[in-house]
Amino acid sequence: MNNIYDKINDMDFATGEIDLSDLEKARLMKVAKAYSKKSYKKKIIAIACALILVAGFGISPARAELVKVATDVKVSMMEAFGASPESYKYVTSLNQPISLGDDDFVIGNLAFDNKFLFINTLRKADGQDTKLNSILYKLVVNGKTYKLRGASGSKVLLKDGKTTSENLMLNFDEEFPSLENADVDLYYMNGNATKVVSLKADVNTVNNDNKILAENMPLYNQARLSLMKINPISLTCLIENLDDGYVYDLEGLDEDGRKVSLDERLMEDGKASFVYNASFSDLSLDEIRDGREIKFSLKASKRNKESGKETDGNYQTISEFTCSCN
Repeated sequence: MNNIYDKINDMDFATGEIDLSDLEKARLMKVAKAYSKKSYKKKIIAIACALILVAGFGISPARAELVKVATDVKVSMMEAFGASPESYKYVTSLNQPISLGDDDFVIGNLAFDNKFLFINTLRKADGQDTKLNSILYKLVVNGKTYKLRGASGSKVLLKDGKTTSENLMLNFDEEFPSLENADVDLYYMNGNATKVVSLKADVNTVNNDNKILAENMPLYNQARLSLMKINPISLTCLIENLDDGYVYDLEGLDEDGRKVSLDERLMEDGKASFVYNASFSDLSLDEIRDGREIKFSLKASKRNKESGKETDGNYQTISEFTCSCN
């Protein structure tokens, strides 16, 4: 295994302290409160609560231990998000140790898809379910600012029993442009501590490898599937004109009964974004991309505001459609 500093010396990035305006702090807390209320159902371990500024781990691991994690532990995008083996062409691998406030972590891999950033970070596990400290709240790409609107993902303990991998899908306020070798600044904060990590990365170039499964398709009532597309990073679907008083699931079956599962990750003004969940899918992204027909079912469960739970867990099929990659 190459020394982590050799890898770092080969890359063009820098870290520095940043000032966070009162307006940005207020906006971030508003986003945090809004997304901390979501519980993303049974299928994923949601860590949108990571947006809330929580206390630190306590005692941070030694810097040497952090570098050891960055050097010895690698998590690919295939392992983190179920991405295709072809995803390597669109992934930036950093494996960069970061210390911010009381938090020590390693930025592993990141990839851009539309207005989503897929990123995984590594931390030393302390034997308990620790909470994510530092948050990435803003991106700057070639001088243009993109602000965080929401986050979801999962945290797993790796096989070594000593490291957790936190795999996040971050949703920003605008779609990223398709750029090669762009200047990217990642803005992190942890309480009052802030830091910017600067690097070169390809941004949203995966769009060149998109395949369309469905678009502009009427569903039920006024609901309409705007676009369902797949690429080596993920499978996503946008459905508009939905009743935001419900929580939705999107599942598909091929002719052999093998399942593909998409989770609702964001609902805003009746527009729901669904993203592929590898952990609960039988079909890989490459298998979905091979052109097979898949019958999808859109299911809904009414929000239960009085009980404090998002729903009662009972989902009913409200629309079905069949499609395949073009």
